[in-house]
Amino acid sequence: MTGESEFESRLDRLIRRVEAWNYAESDAGAGLPVEIAKELGLLAADAPTASLRRTVRAAQDALDDGLPAETVAAELYRIRQELSSS
Repeated sequence: MTGESEFESRLDRLIRRVEAWNYAESDAGAGLPVEIAKELGLLAADAPTASLRRTVRAAQDALDDGLPAETVAAELYRIRQELSSS
């Protein structure tokens, strides 16, 4: 298969948004984090494997627990790594 799947494209866009949030002065309960939470839910629903779905949910849990954006991004990078190794 050539090119990125839709899931991978959405993952990359989400990673960029989380990285932008990391450098923004933003409350964890408003604005961009809320949008990211919605996107994580959609990404989890569309994950092609159960393993990827679990990792997306780990990113959701990190966000829900109020952990820093770096932690959320780390979970998303784990998904990217899992995709590239499969």
